[in-house]
Amino acid sequence: MEGNVAHRIGSRFAWMSRFLGRRTDVEVPAFLVSMAIHGFLLVGLALASYQVHRESQREFSSDMPSDSILSDSTYQDLDQPVEPPAAAPAAGSFAPELASTVTSATSSSRAIAPSQDATGALDLVKLDVQRATDVVVPTARLLGQAVSIQGDGAEFVGEVEGAVDRIAIEIVHRLQQGRTLVVWAFDASGSLQAERARLAKHIDTIYTHVLKMDDSQLASDEGLLTMVVSFGKDRKALLPRPTADKAAIQSAIAAVPLDQTGIESTFTTVADIAKTWGHYRDTRNQVYHTMIIVVTDEVGDDENRLEEAIAFAQKSKTPVYVLGSQALFGTVEGHMDYTDPKTKQVYHNLPVRLGPESAMIEEIRLPFWYGGPQYDVIESGFGPYALSRLASATGGIYFVTRFDKQRMGFDPARMREYKPDWIRFDKYTEKINHSPLRQAIVNAALITQQKLPGMPPLSFPPIDTPAFKEAMANGQATAERTAYTVDEALVPINAAAKLRDHETSRRWQAHYDLIRGRLLAMKVRCYEYNWACARMKKDPLKFTNAKSNAWRLVPDTAIQYSENAAKVAREAEALLKRVVDEHPVTPWSLLAQRELKNPLGFKWVETYVAPPRRESAAEAAKKKKANPPSKPPELPKL
Repeated sequence: MEGNVAHRIGSRFAWMSRFLGRRTDVEVPAFLVSMAIHGFLLVGLALASYQVHRESQREFSSDMPSDSILSDSTYQDLDQPVEPPAAAPAAGSFAPELASTVTSATSSSRAIAPSQDATGALDLVKLDVQRATDVVVPTARLLGQAVSIQGDGAEFVGEVEGAVDRIAIEIVHRLQQGRTLVVWAFDASGSLQAERARLAKHIDTIYTHVLKMDDSQLASDEGLLTMVVSFGKDRKALLPRPTADKAAIQSAIAAVPLDQTGIESTFTTVADIAKTWGHYRDTRNQVYHTMIIVVTDEVGDDENRLEEAIAFAQKSKTPVYVLGSQALFGTVEGHMDYTDPKTKQVYHNLPVRLGPESAMIEEIRLPFWYGGPQYDVIESGFGPYALSRLASATGGIYFVTRFDKQRMGFDPARMREYKPDWIRFDKYTEKINHSPLRQAIVNAALITQQKLPGMPPLSFPPIDTPAFKEAMANGQATAERTAYTVDEALVPINAAAKLRDHETSRRWQAHYDLIRGRLLAMKVRCYEYNWACARMKKDPLKFTNAKSNAWRLVPDTAIQYSENAAKVAREAEALLKRVVDEHPVTPWSLLAQRELKNPLGFKWVETYVAPPRRESAAEAAKKKKANPPSKPPELPKL
């Protein structure tokens, strides 16, 4: 096809050369001949590009090849025969039996073989999935719309002290355009109280640095004024009018009233400031260029007013700078400790909204098995979407300050090539809709946002005890519950597999490889767990050590279920290693390394578990008396 188009272009090019080179009564200038030839050439190339694009679109919309791995995955397709499974498996089959409540929930599920009778085959009870969790699993058809960002990314300045010089530089840059009004907008919530106190001490340093860099003395004669505003549920100006008095500025910041509503009207505040002081004139009718500096550690509760705030700031040519925390990678809610300033009581793990860094969640939520960190909280190297968009769209900067030293973070300079799309919501949605691969990623991410039950039990009592069957049933139900959600998420991911190499964004490449690798790895783990349990019930192992009283499943490199399962395991590991190699020192490589920490198979080992000490009735009564039940304290709202 490309050859035919090239031939047609060449023919037209030759024709134009002959036509324009032919002698006529009017001499044609050489530069006009050149322009005409190049014009026809560009038109021809455009036609060729359009034709190639049409062909590629047809290729992208084609069905997955029949031999593609897990192209229509269900829980039993790792070893799916060509023909539908028989009503009853042959003796020795280890196909796990699934609960009917699960298999009927998705149209992609195939018929599942029932458990075998007492003729020597596996005795697998139906898995009670509802016992593992009551969360309803969404399907791809129910996925909703989401949100969106733009700019060069965040700038890391460490703690509040590190922002002093950068803020001073930005103020001086603004002064070079004329008289400047700096409006500080402080989040009045309790979670930021310590940072406000620290920043109040450094205000003098900031303005001292401004004067040192102000060689032309632009700030003199009230060339630089300041206003201080606090915001929570409501907004309040803490100075009667903009001032150049540093002592008054410090006192206003120190006097920010504590807001205990837990509501941050961040974007409403920015819009109000832009409307009120965006075109400020002092008592002498002097015009000021305004800049806003927002100090906050949360996203804000009025994101619906983001674009309105941007519009007012752009109209008044008011850049918005933000001093804030790094957003959480691929999640919305984080947690922080808080000390009540009056009672000094410490509250641990209070929920706060810190992310995500992107317009919508673009990463799956999947628990890790075995001991080790879950990485529920990872800082992304960027500010939260809405605040980052606010800063970048108005010509400001999001300054990353570390308000919580306990969270893991990534260098924004290294993360710059993985910057999210900081564009309007409708533009973000449009870009997603035009990319089947990105659409698959956000769909898989949304499917997995439900709370999964975590790792199934790995320790089991002796087979001849009543507790064994219950522990085994609970474990298999947990594994199947996870496998079902994994299968749901794999549907869009598998459908977009052919498009992976057409994606040019480093961020979306990392997303896809990590998501597919983790989903396939978890799928194999669930299979291997269920297979190991089924095998133990069919052919019980015996203790070889007289002291052993329990069995334990430990990770193993051997994949027992089938050769196809082993093939999928190898693909999962290859994808995860690719993420580690191609995206080092990023959240994606961290999560891939955690998934690779343990092999995907299982093996049984015997062990000894000390029986739990039973508390006597007298001890229980004494403990109850010493610790009478009390009403839990009301948690503060941050």
